[in-house]
Amino acid sequence: MSIQELFREIQSLSEREREDLLLRILLEPKITEELDRIGYLRLTERALDFWNDPREDIYQDYVK
Repeated sequence: MSIQELFREIQSLSEREREDLLLRILLEPKITEELDRIGYLRLTERALDFWNDPREDIYQDYVK
């Protein structure tokens, strides 16, 4: 089964079935660990947003 097929199957579930699926997913330790890891990566990404400031590009001339 492809990811697209799986996604369509999940979409076709009733609201109650989707809630049950989500609960079962969130109770799975390996999945919650992965969600935590992704969450930490997103936080880190946001913490470094100041490096994307185009006004700071002027300093790149001094690197060369």
